[in-house]
Amino acid sequence: MKLLARQEPQALVSLLLPGAKFLGTIDKELQGRTVEADLLFRVIWRGVEIILHIEFQRQADKNMAHRVWEYNVMTRCVEPYPVYSVVIYLTQKDGIVESPYVQEDVPGETAHIFFFRNLKLWEVSPEEFKREGLEGLLTLLPLTAGGNNREVVEEMIAELKARDRTDLLPLGWVFAGLVFEGSGDEEWLKERFTAMKDLFQESPVYQLIVKEGLEQGLQGLRQILVHLVKKRFPVLAPLAQEQAALIGDSQVLQNMIDAIIDAETVEEVRRILEEAHPS
Repeated sequence: MKLLARQEPQALVSLLLPGAKFLGTIDKELQGRTVEADLLFRVIWRGVEIILHIEFQRQADKNMAHRVWEYNVMTRCVEPYPVYSVVIYLTQKDGIVESPYVQEDVPGETAHIFFFRNLKLWEVSPEEFKREGLEGLLTLLPLTAGGNNREVVEEMIAELKARDRTDLLPLGWVFAGLVFEGSGDEEWLKERFTAMKDLFQESPVYQLIVKEGLEQGLQGLRQILVHLVKKRFPVLAPLAQEQAALIGDSQVLQNMIDAIIDAETVEEVRRILEEAHPS
């Protein structure tokens, strides 16, 4: 979602604040204080410059309201503009916290009342993303009301092709995967988009997805290796941490993990770690 927002900021702003104009992105390193918000956009809305604060959520979080309030207040303290907060939920879950957020520091005494907005994509009509100016959000069609079926995916593909936005097809694949997860349509989805890969594999969006996916895979293998060494040979944990951080080849990491599983002595594991060749 952050990648989509970076690609199509005005479309996202228009969806959330009809008539608003995107001006730019706020640096989340605010005067020495880091705000871990997902997005902070500068926009003009109803004749006033404001900051649009957006959070993307796939899972319900009982602390979401407090977190949104915290990001809102921290941003407002260091920026001279009003801050409007929206939480976008991607898939339907129970336990979503609704606005307003009421904070009572002392029982019975209200300290803060904070209003924010929840946008639940499964309640949004698919027609919403076909409006002029929102074409960049067509990849979200599978997440909209009644969108978790093959027909809507085919519609999304056709719309993106018709509007010459095949560069966004990889994101459509990702979002469709969220609603098809665990269903019998997963294999169909994979085959459908793999068959079109020649249309989008050179697109910057696809390249970024591949790059981030590879990095996450590497990080996961590094964590497994270090955890395994800590469990079996804790004295070598610092060495494992050091070596794992230097290795950028997933096959090398997997081979090391397999070898450490079979190893029986500290000396064997030390040799496996020291002989690893960073790449």
